[in-house]
Order: sequence, then C-alpha cells, then structure tokens
Amino acid sequence: MKKFILGVFIFAYAGFCFAVNTYRAQIDNAERNFKEGKFSKSIEIYESLIKVEKIEDPYIYYNLSNAYYRNGDVGKAILNIERALRLAPRDKEIKNNMQFLYSVIGHNQERTIKDIFLKHFTLNEITIVTSVLLIFFLCIVSLFIIKKLPIFKHLIVVLTLFLFLCAFALSLKGCQEFMLKEAVVLYSVNVRSGPGENNPEISTVPEGKLVNIIFRSGDWVNIKFKSSGKSFAGWIRANDIGSVNE
Repeated sequence: MKKFILGVFIFAYAGFCFAVNTYRAQIDNAERNFKEGKFSKSIEIYESLIKVEKIEDPYIYYNLSNAYYRNGDVGKAILNIERALRLAPRDKEIKNNMQFLYSVIGHNQERTIKDIFLKHFTLNEITIVTSVLLIFFLCIVSLFIIKKLPIFKHLIVVLTLFLFLCAFALSLKGCQEFMLKEAVVLYSVNVRSGPGENNPEISTVPEGKLVNIIFRSGDWVNIKFKSSGKSFAGWIRANDIGSVNE
C-alpha cells in the first residue's frame, strides 16, 4: 500500500513537472518571437496558454499586453494589463505599464477611493486575512470563557472591529469580482440608445476605456461609464469590448 501511494505521488509530481516544462517551453518560444519582432506569433502563443491551457498568471497577461502594444493594438494591450493587475494588484511593473498605456491614449481612468483600496488587494488575500482573524477571534472567545481575563475581553472588542472591517471589505470585493462586470473598450466606438444599428448615436466611448457591463442582449451589451465626472449608459456591440473579470 505504501509503495502504491508513493508511486501515485511520484507519478503526479512527474506530471506536474512535465506540465511546467511544457508551459515554460511555450513561454520561451513566445518571448523569442517577441524579441524577433514576430508579435502576432507571440500573441498567438500567449492567448493559447490562457484560453486553451487555462493558465491564470499575471505575468502571462503582462507579456501579452506588451505584445499587443508592440503589434499596434492598444485596446487589447490595456485589457490584458488590467487582467494582470487584477491578479497582482501591487506589482510595480504592471502598474507602471498600465499608467504608460493610458498615457498613450491620452486619458486616465476615473476611480473612486473605494475602487483604489479594493484593487490594491486580491479577493484571495482578503479572504485569507478574514479567515485567520475569525479563527483567532474564536480562540480568544474560548479563552475568555475559560479564563475570564480582562485582556481577553479587550482583545475581543478589537478583533470584532477588525473582523467587521475585513468582512465588509470581503463583501465589497466579492461584489466587485462577481457582480460588477468590468470590460475594456477595444476600439473607439459610438454608443447607441438601444441594441441595434438603427438606434441613434448618443455618445462615443474611446479606445481603452474601462466600462461596466449592465446586461447583454444578443450581440449587444448595455454599458455604463464615466466621463468628465458624469455617468453615461448605452449600447455597443459585444465584440467591441473585452471582459476583465467575467
């Protein structure tokens, strides 16, 4: 039995190493094509790693963003740097590239203080901190019940406050990740009053603009975005945007 378990472990580990080496070879190939100026081929490899192999790595998105930019597709470059930032929100290189790309198209994203705070942490990080605090809180409550020491009572009050703040942040982050569908406009497009070419144009949304998807209707999406401090809503074609967190 022990030999069987050891064999399964070795087989699983070997499979993992093989997968890592396979992906490493593909990444090396993509990087080589990028250096040789074959940006379309580099994009193809990175897109395959994301869509086919289902790899969620911020630096894959970062490299893909660079390849799209060098290939002249700024909208998709911004889309992928936003995806990278969602996975590694405090990475300086990713943040610097994002600022550079927005400067290229000549506009900055308007974010609230809440958005800035929540985008500084990942959902996993907030979940882990909240879980650890909850476990620590339960341990302190148990000790207070047993020992009745005043210090435990004070700790309970402090932990309750921090636990409430973390739980509140967790709920906001969860809503931001699962309820608020963010997308990047890939090309400068006209916003219409309804889902269809026959509806009048009411505004224009520039390339690289971060918008919220309200709902979809066939090949059209209803979006909401801010410009000059004002909120706008309207319809654009679904293939004119790329989802950040769907």
